[in-house]
Amino acid sequence: MIRSFVGARDARCAHRPLRLFFIIMVAVVLTGCNFPLAPLGPEPHPTVIIITATGPYTDTFDTTQAAWLVGNTEGSEGTIANSEYHLIVKKPNWMAWTQNSRVFGDGIYEVDTRFVTGPESSAYGLIILGSSDLSSFLYVVITDDGRYDVGRCDSWCKKQESLIGGLTLSYSILPGEQKNHLRVELAGGSMRLLINGAPVSQLQGVTPSSGIVGFIGESSQYGGFETTFDNLAIIETSTGAPTPVEVTPQPTPTNPPLIEPSPLSGTTTP
Repeated sequence: MIRSFVGARDARCAHRPLRLFFIIMVAVVLTGCNFPLAPLGPEPHPTVIIITATGPYTDTFDTTQAAWLVGNTEGSEGTIANSEYHLIVKKPNWMAWTQNSRVFGDGIYEVDTRFVTGPESSAYGLIILGSSDLSSFLYVVITDDGRYDVGRCDSWCKKQESLIGGLTLSYSILPGEQKNHLRVELAGGSMRLLINGAPVSQLQGVTPSSGIVGFIGESSQYGGFETTFDNLAIIETSTGAPTPVEVTPQPTPTNPPLIEPSPLSGTTTP
């Protein structure tokens, strides 16, 4: 049974400052909604190495040395296991994301995602067109209660806006632990989203024209959750004939360095 998304404003952290945790180069980049927040320091500016390459990109996560950030903190965990990327959000009202280090532009972005456990109102999906420091990006997320959203984050999600009016019901989303296939088509500022082959949303005037990709998860007020990602495939439409490309994996030490900058300042009324 499809249930209404309860507490969508809290769960999406709309108009609320988010606490950010960045694991530089080898760890999951996190953001969280801890209330209340006080002015404790400047906004963080993480370092991200960008790989510029051409040709199609695929990742089936068959190796733990894939070029993705992994790590473990009190708020979230990112690991590569059993040929999937596992993203665990441990706290309620908490956001976490991980990114690849290659820049992509117009093209077709596809990924399989699977909900493992947790409240069905948890949101998870794909980051596209991210800035080099991930201070801004577009996201496409679904929930296990059958809703989806397309939105934009700026200033590390201190500014967050749905581009389709909020979480929207779609009967093409499969519930439970079934895999859902997300497909995003970008071309000249237009964006088309398909879920399990069914077109659900189309937007115009999408910016910027290129950026890095990633995975994102956001818990609701009801607790943390776990989701997985697999079979990521990106084919750019402006690079000519397909050419295989090797992406140098980033090292993953046993205890990756963790930097926990001060939370963003200010509070607002929900």
